[in-house]
Amino acid sequence: MYISEIIETVGIPMPKKKRGMIRDARIISKFIEIGIQEIIIDTEKGLDVVSLAPSTDTETDTKANTNVLYSKEIEENLKTLNKNMSTQNHELELEWASAKDIFKTSVSILHESMQAVKNNEKINPDYFHQASKAILRSIMRNKDALTWLGQIRDQHSYLYEHSVNTSILMGIFAHAHGLSNANIELCITGALLHDLGQVHIEEEFFHRPGPLTPQEFEQVKEHVNFGFRILAGDDDISDIIMHIVLEHHERFDGSGYPNGLKRDEISLYGRMFSIVDTYDAVTNNRNYKKAVPSSDGMRTLLQLGKKHFDESLVHQFIKCMGIYPTGSLVKLNNGYLAIVIAQNAQSPLKPLVNVMFNTQNNAYINPEMRNLMHDSVGNIKITSYEDPSNFEINVNEFMPEEMEF
Repeated sequence: MYISEIIETVGIPMPKKKRGMIRDARIISKFIEIGIQEIIIDTEKGLDVVSLAPSTDTETDTKANTNVLYSKEIEENLKTLNKNMSTQNHELELEWASAKDIFKTSVSILHESMQAVKNNEKINPDYFHQASKAILRSIMRNKDALTWLGQIRDQHSYLYEHSVNTSILMGIFAHAHGLSNANIELCITGALLHDLGQVHIEEEFFHRPGPLTPQEFEQVKEHVNFGFRILAGDDDISDIIMHIVLEHHERFDGSGYPNGLKRDEISLYGRMFSIVDTYDAVTNNRNYKKAVPSSDGMRTLLQLGKKHFDESLVHQFIKCMGIYPTGSLVKLNNGYLAIVIAQNAQSPLKPLVNVMFNTQNNAYINPEMRNLMHDSVGNIKITSYEDPSNFEINVNEFMPEEMEF
């Protein structure tokens, strides 16, 4: 339900937040515990009035069923993705083509779904479930391919690509956490859908270079409730998905929104995804904020983990992303800079890198791939993270050519 007002009772302390969407019965239990006796709900914003009478109008039922997004292009793309059902681990170069198709198709599904919502149509949950299955299969084959592609962003498509990249990171995180494949797929779907409610927020808010006013920020915060209302009532949308949609801006210390949940009041999935969502946001360019290197993104999580996030989950996320995340710029002990291309699970400190810059004379060299795990002769080691902007390096220019698109 959506609470529009809490009626004050003499002698009873009132919550700081007096309105908003309530989906968890524990919130109502808290109201009862502290002595709140009466609230006013908004039935237009909540799902409190539901018609249970079965429809007898066949034509009306048919129209309702056909009011679901259908895209021939997406259908064909999903058929292509489903031709590769393998989950067997293999080399990075073997996964690039599949990863590109998966990323593009997922972005397309998000774009078309948001347009459908604007046109008062329903999203097609099956599209998201199929995309999630494909993303998980790709992660299991080689997680570095999709991780790389998630760093190549079109600023004009930030909303769609942010959702796709968080779904990739959430899939990697959930897999490392040991969740079942079925629940990992639901986590990926929840990530894809987490910002669906932004379709009802003025686009100008997301493209403006400057900060929002407090009033505008309050409007933006409503995207969580909008997303809930778009998805609620659909049997294909599980509780795990809804937890991610509703809780991705909740914070461990209770300072988040929309319900000010804290600690274990936030589901495991909400606590995990809030970390993923923040990491992707700070490490990618937005109109009002420049991206920070992945190493700084990790430091940000560690700092916020002391207050805003579940600290144990923060450490788990950093571990599964790698000590030197894919796509980061590092300095070697011979003075050269290199781009981390792929992880070595058996040796996290020795990833596959592309050596491309000499700091001794500040000059580029012919790029050379080196697997530090097999570099016993040269004894080459990573000594530090580096900020690409300090050397005016565009990391994406040094990815393997086969990955360009």
